[in-house]
Amino acid sequence: MDIQTFIDRRKELGLSQKELSNGVCTQATLSKFENNGKIPSLKILIQLCNRLGLSLDSIIGVSDSSSKKVSKQMGQAEFNLIIQEYDDARVIIDGIDVKTLNNDKNLMMQYYYLKGYLNVLDNGDLFDAVFDFNRILSELDARGETIFTFLSFVGMGLVYAKQGDDAKSEYYFSKVFNNIYTMSIDDVNKIWRYINIIFYCAIYYSEKQDLETANTLLKYGVKICSENHVTYYIARIYAQLAMNENQLNGDNPKVHDFINKALVFSEYNGNKKEIAIIKKWVKDNQL
Repeated sequence: MDIQTFIDRRKELGLSQKELSNGVCTQATLSKFENNGKIPSLKILIQLCNRLGLSLDSIIGVSDSSSKKVSKQMGQAEFNLIIQEYDDARVIIDGIDVKTLNNDKNLMMQYYYLKGYLNVLDNGDLFDAVFDFNRILSELDARGETIFTFLSFVGMGLVYAKQGDDAKSEYYFSKVFNNIYTMSIDDVNKIWRYINIIFYCAIYYSEKQDLETANTLLKYGVKICSENHVTYYIARIYAQLAMNENQLNGDNPKVHDFINKALVFSEYNGNKKEIAIIKKWVKDNQL
């Protein structure tokens, strides 16, 4: 149990015990955890970690120091991916020696999923991305038992969408869409990755002009974010809802409401990239 990492993250974000525990548990419960190592329920611990942007692996469950270090690095890379700091994420991923991951299948899958997404989202090599996702689909999770399979399906769909191959992209996104409402969420990592899946499926259907499907997914994403106290994706979700609403009905109060929410959450999370993207979109569309 690495409680100090938890405490350091809370202080780094400038949160008091009272502020962090508000709506999740009592301040006394949080104090007992930080001071005496008394673990609250898993549900409470997940919610607290969500608010801090921590994975459970970063404070419990990884005893080997080298594995813990790599796990923490990839957790940061995954966070950078969410807030679109792709250069920072790539520096971390490029600095990891994949040979050191051979004894940990979960770390291997996380590595290839992140590497693949960086290639797709940051104009990298799409052939490398296909290789990365196939390592998960054909080898590391061949039976499709983890969320990394669905992340890889989304990644493959994004690859073929970029190549303009509608049949193949639809094939992979439909495999995800058919299962999206039944996936289990039982730890903080799965919540982030589950919202990742919802978000990029919604982006795909937005670009395909199937705005009804896209908006249904986006609103479901808002619900999942709200229920699990996750704010890092919600700004991007509201921004996409604004774009879709503007496309459907033109400039109207609903568009501005979504934009304002997107900006508020972006500022709350310190996501400068998203703020710049939103303001550019507003300016380009003369809103």
